[in-house]
Amino acid sequence: MKIPCLFLFLLPGFFGAAQSIQTDTVYSAQVKDKFIITIRKPAGFTTEKKYHHVYMTDGSLGIGDYVFGRDKSWAAAIPSSCIIIAISHTGDWHEKRSRDFIPADISKNTEANFGKADLFYGFLRYELIPRTEKKLPNKKDRVFIGHSFGGLFCLYTLFKDDKLFDRHFAISPSVWANYHELDKIEEGYFKSHKALKADVTIFVGGLEFLNKVLFSTRSFYTTVTGRQYKGLRVRKEEIGNANHFSIRKPAIDRVFESLKD
Repeated sequence: MKIPCLFLFLLPGFFGAAQSIQTDTVYSAQVKDKFIITIRKPAGFTTEKKYHHVYMTDGSLGIGDYVFGRDKSWAAAIPSSCIIIAISHTGDWHEKRSRDFIPADISKNTEANFGKADLFYGFLRYELIPRTEKKLPNKKDRVFIGHSFGGLFCLYTLFKDDKLFDRHFAISPSVWANYHELDKIEEGYFKSHKALKADVTIFVGGLEFLNKVLFSTRSFYTTVTGRQYKGLRVRKEEIGNANHFSIRKPAIDRVFESLKD
């Protein structure tokens, strides 16, 4: 099923300079479920130029609302160097985020709608990314943005050997989820790897001490930097008065500022 949606914001006399947004419903054989994929090309898009392919979770809510500017008073300024590939769930997104973004690789305590991040990773690796790059081969690099459980998944991708993404932006990552499963995965990774080629920025709100995000993120960051992985570039930015929701705007703004060419 393909639902083309074209939004035109043309300057007078400047035909062809519109941004375009196209939405498809895609079935994943890995996850055995459908996803809504929204691709936004910048104004002035040309096949002669290379772009950052920016993959992001929660395309239909939260950070997706801000990135796509569904409320004119709350809209991100997306650089012309970026193509956005946003992933949204169909149906009960609350349950499906727990299914797709929370890992259980070590504990193996999966349930029908919990702990299957490995399958969602397979969807990205074997289905979505090849499909996207067949349509849009002019890729400069791959970027991943996730918030909350999506931020947890962003960090989870670091410990996969195929390294799907060149830059990772984890916003308020729920490192604490599933009894700190991410920490267990990192520990297992370190036993057999002394290198971790990745560029990672972690954003966390100074007010997130009540939801376990602040302290679990600090602990993860301390552990990972202490490993001294070869090839790893990791930064943590604590945004003072931000909570789990108000952090989305300043974090996304900083992400896009860093992606300007």
